[in-house]
Order: sequence, then C-alpha cells, then structure tokens
Amino acid sequence: MVTRQIPRQETCPVRRWATLSPHRIAIHSGEPLSYQRLDLRLNSLCNQLARAGLERGDHLAAVMRGALEDVLLAWACVRSGIVFCPLNPAFPATRHSELASQLEARAFWSAGEIPAGDWQALSLDFTGELAADGESPLVPDQPNNMILTSGSSGTPKAVVHRLANHLASARGSATLIPLDEACGWLLSLPLFHVGGYAILFRVFLAGAALVLDDRTRPLKARLEDQPITHLSLVPTQLWRLLAQGFDPSRTRVRELLLGGAAIPAPLVNRLTALGLEPKVSYGLSEMGSQVCTGQPCAAGVVGRPLPGREVCIRQGEICVRGETLFAGYFREGELVRPLDEEGWFHTRDKGRLTPGGDLVVEGRLDNLFISGGENIQPETIEQRLVDHPAVAQALVVPVPSDEWGHRPAAFIDWHGEPAPSAELAAWIRLSLPGFMVPDQWHPWPDLGGNLKPSRTLLARSLRQEE
Repeated sequence: MVTRQIPRQETCPVRRWATLSPHRIAIHSGEPLSYQRLDLRLNSLCNQLARAGLERGDHLAAVMRGALEDVLLAWACVRSGIVFCPLNPAFPATRHSELASQLEARAFWSAGEIPAGDWQALSLDFTGELAADGESPLVPDQPNNMILTSGSSGTPKAVVHRLANHLASARGSATLIPLDEACGWLLSLPLFHVGGYAILFRVFLAGAALVLDDRTRPLKARLEDQPITHLSLVPTQLWRLLAQGFDPSRTRVRELLLGGAAIPAPLVNRLTALGLEPKVSYGLSEMGSQVCTGQPCAAGVVGRPLPGREVCIRQGEICVRGETLFAGYFREGELVRPLDEEGWFHTRDKGRLTPGGDLVVEGRLDNLFISGGENIQPETIEQRLVDHPAVAQALVVPVPSDEWGHRPAAFIDWHGEPAPSAELAAWIRLSLPGFMVPDQWHPWPDLGGNLKPSRTLLARSLRQEE
C-alpha cells in the first residue's frame, strides 16, 4: 500500500489576523486598510485569478510600482500558490516582454502597458471584496516567486524561492528586529527586489502595518506624521534625510536598517547623537534578503547570522546556507541550484569572521584588481572615503595604466563643501597604503533617480573618455 504524503500547510497570516483582530490596520495607503478588509480583497483577487484559469504553480509576471494594487496582487499569488514574477517599471515594454518570456509567464499584469506575448493579459478589480470560502492554507514547500537579479553583467538570473524561505527569513529577522501591532514598516524598497518583497512577510506575520511609500511628499514630513516605526534605507537616502533636518524624537521611528553600500562612520555617529542607533545588514537574493544583522561597530562589520542562516568562509569567500537558501535559478524551464558538496552557496563576496562570530564584508571578489602587483579591493578605499566628514558616498573603479596595469579612480558624492583631492589622498594614507590612493577624482554621476550606480558602466565610461 502506497501512503500519499500530505503537503505541509500553514495558515495565511493575513487570514489569521483578520480572524483574531479584524479591525487592526494592515496597510496605510490613503485610507487605512484593516486586516479584515485586506482579507476580503485578497479573497476577491484569488477568485479572479482562478476564474482567469490560473492554477497553482503558474507563473504571473507583473510590473511593480509600489502601489496598493501591487501589494494585493503579490499576496494573492502567495495565497493562490501562483509563482509571482515582479518586474522593474523602469524597463520599457520590449524589455518586459523579453523578461516575461525568460520567466515562462502564463499571465501578465500591469497598471500600464501590457506587452504582446504568449501569455494572458490580466484585467483585475482590486476594490472588490469577497467573503472567505474555506481556510486558504499556504503550502510552504511550493515555489513562491522568481525575483530577477540586476543582470549588470548580462542576462539577469531568476532567483526562485519557496514560500518556506520567506517565512523563515521573516521569523529570523523578528528575533533581532521585533514587530507588533503598534509598528508600521515603510515599504521604501521596491517589490521587484527581495529586500522590498521580504518586508511583506515580516509585517503580515507579525500583524503589524505596512506603510506604502508616497514619494510625492518629502520623507522627513512623512516620518513626522505617519505611523512609521521601521524603515530600511541606503546611506545616501539617510544623508539627504539628515540634510532636511531629520530629528528622530519628532517621529515614531525606532528601527532603522542600513544596507546597500559602505556605512560612513560620521553618519552613524550623527544618528547615535540624535538618539537612534541604526542596524546594518548583509543579505542577498539567494538567501531571501537578510543573512546577518548587527550594530555598525567597525568598518564592514554586519553582525552575526540570524536564526535559520549559516555562514562560513572558504578561501576568503563568504559562503551561506540554511532555511532561507533559495530553491535555485530558473533556466529554460529547469531549476539549477549551484551549491558545493556540503550544500554551501558561494556568494563571490570577500569576507572574514571575527573571533566573536561577527561577519566582516570586505567587498566583491569580482571587483578586485591588480595594480603594480598589489591587490586592490575597491570597497576598502570606498569605506575609508565615506568616513571623511565631507563625503556622502564613494565608488572606486579600475582604469587601465600602461605602467601599473590598472589604477583606482574615484567618484565622489558630497554632502557638504567639497574637499580638495589632496586632502582626500592624505586621508586615505592615514590608514591605507599609498598605492590605494586614486589617480583620478570625478564628481558623482547622474543616476537618473537610481540609488545604486553600476561599477561596470562607470569604469567603461572612463575608458571611453581616454
């Protein structure tokens, strides 16, 4: 007799809070949306997806702009078992079409243009409400989403997570960054990045509130009059906020998570003086967002692994595994999971562990270059530069040199009066060898609204100028 194994199931947290605390606020977006009404809208959306012929395991591509409709659709996919494939709205329709084809999308939704292709164009009513019909249990082992990596070096990789990866990620995060019904987490990161998508799970598991990002108003004003207690920012966003006169005592903010770039010591010191101690984080798409989180006590230190994550160092490379480790890359209809014999994923990040177990991230192994026989890690120079009082952010790239092979060139973003290059060179020499002093100094590029520049494109632009 063959015994059929029943898939492990879990109650949807939105349904759970809709039952236990129906009037608790789930989403702040214009008019606040309670957990009860969120549940009703999700029921309606799941019903519409089913009537459109979509089934568990189907791939749905969707252009994500951070609106309420995006959040509703993302969680309706979680409930329905549909694989959610979010796309960057900055891409043109032709690029959306290419990516949807790569992801083998069966359906496509967008608030704007839906490109023609071999998929079903969805038209959905996001205001409809429908009473619950059954339990709507979640299946943690099912594929949940495909999130594209940046693809700066070519075709982006489609990172596949199981629902269990995100649940473990959120629960591990909560051990260090607790959430409850009095908390509101600002959705300041896009849903087509794992860092933004992970916020949904943290908030809904805790029964907290999601605060949608209204960029028509200055962030400082929103922090002062909205119920935002938690937010994630990159350093340049925080510098801008401080320049506007940000005072944590005039807000409800109690948890600030910094990541995405070198963390300047002057920035941390200013926040601490204002009574707010930020946390730094190290994460990656393949691990469902956060891996390590801690206090920014020294350059590159990002804290210890959170529960459900493991970290080791192999020949200077950071390797990770655990409950949050992705299911694999989606390639031509198959899942490819590039792990070593012991199940470790090699991140291509350079790092080390302190005697106390904290992870120190030293940069990307791919970024390392050689100058006159000396290894140069650009991130080491960048961390030193952002510790200068006048530097908001810095990025260092190699440029060809007939004499040395390559030499460093620096792009600098100022948050005050610019400092002379000679002063920055002397600042670097105080703690780093002279061969790490850049030969070229350039102003920060216009990123067209993006916060993260492409190291490859900037290096290429300098080569073209020669």
